[in-house]
Amino acid sequence: MPAGQHTYLITTPPASAARPTRFFALTTCGLETISARELACAPGVTVTETGYRRVAATCAGPLDALLALRTVDDVFLSVATWAEIGRPRSALERLRALSARLDLIPALSGCAAVRPIPCAPAFSLSVSFVGKRNYTTREIKAILAERVTSRQGWTYQPDDRLADVNLRVFIEHEQAYIGMRLAKQPLHERPYRQVQRAGALKPSAAAALVMAADVRAGQRVLDPCCGSGTLLIEAAAKGALVCGGDNDQAAVRAAQINCRAAGVCASLQCWQAEALPLAAASIDRVLCNLPWGRQTQAEGALADFYQAAFAEMRRVLAPAGRIALLTTRPELIDPLDLACALRCEMSLFGQRPTLLVFS
Repeated sequence: MPAGQHTYLITTPPASAARPTRFFALTTCGLETISARELACAPGVTVTETGYRRVAATCAGPLDALLALRTVDDVFLSVATWAEIGRPRSALERLRALSARLDLIPALSGCAAVRPIPCAPAFSLSVSFVGKRNYTTREIKAILAERVTSRQGWTYQPDDRLADVNLRVFIEHEQAYIGMRLAKQPLHERPYRQVQRAGALKPSAAAALVMAADVRAGQRVLDPCCGSGTLLIEAAAKGALVCGGDNDQAAVRAAQINCRAAGVCASLQCWQAEALPLAAASIDRVLCNLPWGRQTQAEGALADFYQAAFAEMRRVLAPAGRIALLTTRPELIDPLDLACALRCEMSLFGQRPTLLVFS
């Protein structure tokens, strides 16, 4: 075969009577319930378990429906679940023995049903575990790379961007979950992210805010501190009519570029969130990743901003509207006459921000 050419795996769609495909999705810590709710709404999907950053499920329909998920970081077809993967270094020998018996062909066939994959693909490895252990992720990767190469004849590719498939090892307590990523690239890596700014929300986390706020098609959605536009783009994916602004002109330009890349028509302005040029009761949903205070030296200045900005959000909110906020300083929020419908703590950027929904 000429260099650079591949023989591709060809699959046929499974019969309707075939066993549902087992898979798991990884999400942001704190958003497991929201992601499980999105998964449960996907065609043919049944959620079977929710754990730390992980939602397990089965899919009885076409797998390409899973590629449309927005609140999860990634989706993996289940390959194996290993028990008794403890903290001592002796666990490495157990991992070596178990990885020698991995059957990757069913998962590879599932992936080939949604995208072209060579029969002998190059594979990358992603490994993570919860808590401290007496071995490293690098050691686990070395074991699996050697075993998969020896058993399957595939080529190990350390650079995930150049690999055909990604194998994921996620160890929670003494359980190891092994999967093969359904898409070529992680789902949270949206192609519309042409311009990135420090502190920008991960698209999957932004989509979770959109879902928590119950954004629906045709609603008017505002982000008064829009940054690079991620929240607006994720809201527009639900069919919302979006507008936003920021006090930083460079942020507004970034949002304009990203919105164009996503095919989103958004009304964007440079403004102060404490004095919005919008009519009262004109917005159905307000979404905002509030400044977390890292650029604000004075505690009083941040508190004053929160009070004034939230008062403006309340002023423009229509009857039966909702406000969804993300902040590390929830105690600075005065809800005025609104009730808190949801409060959950996340893990993001090495901090523990809180997601709040007021209605």
